[in-house]
Formats: sequence, C-alpha cells, structure tokens
Amino acid sequence: MFVSMQFTGKSWEQVTKEREDLHTLADAHDLEIVEQFIGYQGKEDYEQKDYNPSFILAKDKNFIMEADAFVIDLSTPSIGADCELTIAKELFDKQVYAVVPDPKKKNHPWLRFYCDFIFDSVEDAFKKVKEDFSGKPHYQRVDKRQYEPIATEYRLVEQTPAQKYIYDPAVIEFLKQYGQGGSAIVLHGASGYRARLAKKAGVAKVSCVDISYKQTEIARTEELRDPLGIAFFQLDPYSRDFLSSVPPEMIGNTDVVLGAFLLDHAMTSDELAIVSRNISHLLSSKGVFFGLSDHPDACVPTEPKYGVAISFDEDVNPNADGIPRRISIYQPVLNSQMEVLHFHNFKWKQDTVSKALQQAGFSSVDFAVPEVSSEGLEKYGNEFWKSYNDCPTTIAITAKK
Repeated sequence: MFVSMQFTGKSWEQVTKEREDLHTLADAHDLEIVEQFIGYQGKEDYEQKDYNPSFILAKDKNFIMEADAFVIDLSTPSIGADCELTIAKELFDKQVYAVVPDPKKKNHPWLRFYCDFIFDSVEDAFKKVKEDFSGKPHYQRVDKRQYEPIATEYRLVEQTPAQKYIYDPAVIEFLKQYGQGGSAIVLHGASGYRARLAKKAGVAKVSCVDISYKQTEIARTEELRDPLGIAFFQLDPYSRDFLSSVPPEMIGNTDVVLGAFLLDHAMTSDELAIVSRNISHLLSSKGVFFGLSDHPDACVPTEPKYGVAISFDEDVNPNADGIPRRISIYQPVLNSQMEVLHFHNFKWKQDTVSKALQQAGFSSVDFAVPEVSSEGLEKYGNEFWKSYNDCPTTIAITAKK
C-alpha cells in the first residue's frame, strides 16, 4: 500500500519518526508500505527540496501505481496529499482509504467522491486494508522498467557496507589481474558507479551500458561533472537485437566485461542464454567476464545491517530455479535499519548459470565467494561480518573464452 501523509512545516526528524512509526504499524498488520522516499532522505536534501505538485507527481506516480491500496491521512490540509489522492483515483482508480478524524469534514462532497472508505485513525484504515486483501495472493512485480522510478534513490546502494567492502574490492581485484591498461564494458551499469571504479582502477577504455534511461542520464551527468572519458549507452543487453545497436568497434575487441548482478536480472532461461551470448560476442578471443551475483544458496532473510538483503515471497520455493526474489536496500535511520527501496531480480542455480555461459562460448566458468576487505574488517570488526562469513550472500563469477 501507499501511505500519503502531510509533511509541510515538519522537521526532517519529525517526518522520519512518523514514517518509522507507520512501518511498525504496517508490520503489525502484515502489510507493506511502498515507500515514497520521505523520511529517510538526508536532512539537508529534505530541507532544500521544493515539494511542489510537479515534483510530487514525478516522485510518487510510479509508487502509487504499484500499490494495491492507497491510504491517505487528511487530518490536516496538504496540497501534496491532495495531488497524490487525485493521482491515485484519476490515473489508477485505486481503492482509497482516508483518515479524517474531524466529524465535520467526513461528509465533504469532494472526500465522498474520491474516498472509498473514511476512518478515524490510520490504524483503523490499516485494519480495513488487511481485511480487504486477506487471502489474496501477492505477486512480485518484476519489470525491466523497475529502475526508472528509483533511479536516483538506487544510488543509496553505493554507500552500503556490502558495496564498499565486498562488491567493490572483488571488482578491483579482478581488474588488477585482467583489466590494467585494457578495455572494459560494464553491463547493468546503472549510475556509472562501477564504470568509474574501473577507470580509476587502471582500465584504459571504459564503456557503460544500462537499460534505464534515467540511470544512464545520471551516469552522463556524473561524467560531465568529473570527466573520465567513459562512453555511456542506453541499451538492453538481454535483447536479441543488442549487438546490432552496439558500435561495431566494441564487438569482439573487449578485454573484460563486468556484469555485477547482470545475470540475476535475466527474467527467463532464454534471456539468460541471450545475455550470455551477448557478453561472449563483446569479448576478444582471450577476453574474460566477471560477474557478481546474489548467492544461489544464500540463507534468507539476510542481514539488513549490510545494506542489502534478499527475501522471497512466502509461497515461493527458495530452492527452485529462475524464481523472482526481492532485494531490499537498507539505510541507518534513528539508530535502526529501515528499508529505503526495493527491487526484484531472479535466482538462478549455479549449474544453470554455468551451462548458459559455456553454451555461449566460455571454456571455463569459476565461482568464488568474495571476502570482506581488510578495510571492512577494520571499520566494523569481525563480529559484524560473522553472519556474512557463515552464510555468504554474494558469489563472484569468472568466465574465460
């Protein structure tokens, strides 16, 4: 569900605490809030934003669309809440559960027109939502466009402990061995974070590819701000037409292809085979592919303290192959960990991945568990990383032509 609340005139601390309390209440009713990125934003960012109607539309439209139910607190006037209510009803015809404590306002014709139910409290609204949707199956929504509405917020993953002290060191170690002075193509490149990492690690020529228009624009903006000579392309590496869209000089001439969590986003076994073949065609005869993946045998749920956690729907068999799973990104908020965004990818068995890459032309495919870097151990200590070491959530893939 999407929860709309008034926050004009409130401090960052007030809004953050209110959102945290809403999540606690939702959890108590076995409900999930589709977050709108208010409350866990940085204090400075929150205080400097101009929350005009156009910003609200751009920020919230996709999350309102995703939600099954729309809960709105109309205890106090709010142009933002009014905008969100109009979007929910006019654009998506959502079931609206309104909180209007003032008896004099309950019969207002505008409210009666837009609101399906009116309650005295948020808890009463949550109870009704639970009653209405109890027993109905919940399906994870997996779509190639899932990163468009979270393109900016997705960058929060870049500062998580998992990113800084597991993913990045594994990529850098690989590039030291195979990428120095050579060329690299980064697939599933997002904001260009890993492409910039490759350039700073000594790769001479770097190209970055992502399916998301917004993420590619973010990457290009970063390049303008701090030019490193990286080329950016908005293309779909899971498409059969991918190679026909790539500059010809990139095909068959690349030393390394980086694909962090690239294979996890193949939605079918056919897409897994297609992206594997595309990787192979990009590489030279001695080229090497390096990928990171959510470990196929990872224990779930995983630790929010690392910033990235994996979970499955209750009715999904986590031992199956090619099934969707939820990836949650957490940030520290008020001395606890709060989920700030989520997206979905797919769990493929290690043997399935290995066969797809071998059939695409790779002579060897090796898997290894990335270790926590010495910097990570020094910063957080051994006890912090114990659950990762006991049950690793990440696996590194090295495939050679």
